[in-house]
Amino acid sequence: MKVLVLGATGNIGQQVISLIKKLNYQLVGISYYANDKLAQKIEAKYVYSPINKVQSNVKSYNQLIKLSNPDIVVNAIVGFVGLKATLATIRNKKTLCLANKESLVVAGQFVMKLAKQKQVNIFPIDSEHTAIYQIISQKGKSFKKLYITASGGPFYNLSKNELTHISLKQAINHPTWKMGTKISIDSATLINKCFEMVEAFWYFKTKNIEPLYHPQSLVHAVVEYQNAKWMFVSKPDMQISIRLALQGFKAKIKYVVPLNNNYLMKPIDAKRWLPIKWAYQILNNPYSSLPIIINAANEVSIQLFVKELIGFDEITKMIQLAINKFPIKKITSIKQIFALDKMVRVWIQQTYLNSTK
Repeated sequence: MKVLVLGATGNIGQQVISLIKKLNYQLVGISYYANDKLAQKIEAKYVYSPINKVQSNVKSYNQLIKLSNPDIVVNAIVGFVGLKATLATIRNKKTLCLANKESLVVAGQFVMKLAKQKQVNIFPIDSEHTAIYQIISQKGKSFKKLYITASGGPFYNLSKNELTHISLKQAINHPTWKMGTKISIDSATLINKCFEMVEAFWYFKTKNIEPLYHPQSLVHAVVEYQNAKWMFVSKPDMQISIRLALQGFKAKIKYVVPLNNNYLMKPIDAKRWLPIKWAYQILNNPYSSLPIIINAANEVSIQLFVKELIGFDEITKMIQLAINKFPIKKITSIKQIFALDKMVRVWIQQTYLNSTK
């Protein structure tokens, strides 16, 4: 099995490459962003870097896919920039293993429509969606409701006042998962859970989705049926999800068990955690501009936080400002998505600069 890994130097990308070796699959190409040193250590014939043309021997994701001719493309790119890679993969009719949340969050309707047209399978690399897939494949598709669990990150039980003094080091120190910088911060703000709820809508075609606070990170999802609830229980290890995705979700593993009271799980207060409120708003209007606004504002705000230019608590405040600023309207084209994303980013940057004057 030939595999192309996009975002190869990131946390997920490195885990994918490790597993490719264990499965005796063939790594036929990579893309990466800025980590030249690590990229040079990865043995791949075709290499693409959007910022380092010296290291690249191809000029675009499309060319990379055509030349490497993989059976599977893993999109482990972080952020909105991964959308172009997702679209290129589907247009080239390659099986997509998707770790790039933003592709479905901002463009779910177009990604799924294109995948259907091109008859392309999309397999999630995400513990929550993997869990739901496993439960449904074993217990049936006639479910009533989906529950996605959230560890709560490192600050779930802190007051709003306590969130004003959070450092970058604290924000990326996740209590149960080892992840990259952005997703660790997204987990701490619960934006990550907002995005996973939106992804679940596109994967499973239901709006009946609820997040549950579960600090142990052992139950990854619960699916409710007419007469029973089933949960997927495993240690917090992305290798499980990656392996299942690379193998086309053909394996049925033994982590699906009836719901019991051995694990702490309780509803999340959407008034306390704005990203959960936003998730419900998106689910009520999934074809709107809201997820694009939220994602763009989030990415820029995280960049400002990482540079220690704004506080941790200001990330969600900046996002709310953007939601208030830009009208929520129906999105009818990919072109609209890219245009709005750019506008929101520019506005957030300008808003920050104005606040420092």
